Amino acid sequence: MVVDVSVEVAMLARLASVPTVYVRLSGHRFDRPHFDAYRGAAYLLAPFHPDLDDDRTPDAIRRKTFYAPGILSAPMTSSPVEHDVALVVVGRGGMPSDGEIWAEAAAANPTLRWRVIGPCSVPSSMRKNLELRGWVDDAQRMIASAGVVIGGAGDGLVGSVIAHRKPFICVPEERPFEEQLSKARRLSALGAAIVCLNLPAAERWGGLVARARSLGTDAIGRLGSSHGAENAARWLRMVADETSKVRSRSA
Repeated sequence: MVVDVSVEVAMLARLASVPTVYVRLSGHRFDRPHFDAYRGAAYLLAPFHPDLDDDRTPDAIRRKTFYAPGILSAPMTSSPVEHDVALVVVGRGGMPSDGEIWAEAAAANPTLRWRVIGPCSVPSSMRKNLELRGWVDDAQRMIASAGVVIGGAGDGLVGSVIAHRKPFICVPEERPFEEQLSKARRLSALGAAIVCLNLPAAERWGGLVARARSLGTDAIGRLGSSHGAENAARWLRMVADETSKVRSRSA
């Protein structure tokens, strides 16, 4: 059984003697319940590159983990890049949805075209270089075509930014177990993103965009894989075969 995050389900499977692959998320998840799920699992699966793992992760957990970068997002075949577009990705409970913030950023940085996807209020004064798209069906295409991406450190967005090798300004959001803060720290340490723990003043965005572009794409690009899902599926089949053989011998 592959258990997606739930400690309770992992422990139930253990009580029923069902071998599990437990999916690990980012952050400092080393409390007693998580440790019990890690110990009880046959294997662990992490949907990110090993270099993005939290610095405090014990070696025993790392050795038990299969890292599957690229499992969350595959790169698009082709998408023309709009180099002057700063794409702000907003999710539920994520980046601020106050349109005034992005209107001020657009006013202070007129050479950039600001495009916001996700929920965002309409500012009192719209700017010509500001687009509020709301919820969209083609977020992947917009990320692929953006000149720079601004957003939190959730697995979905980080996976997409990595897949499309985008300059990234990361503003980590508050999450349990420091999930986003942990990932943002690793991105910064690897030179893969510019990290701001708080939203900067409007006039600072231009300099941050320039810094993000100056990082290049090599550091962030090597954190992904174009065959993430296939690699994970191949590994899971191998795990299932090995587990089946062990159970047959012990029957």
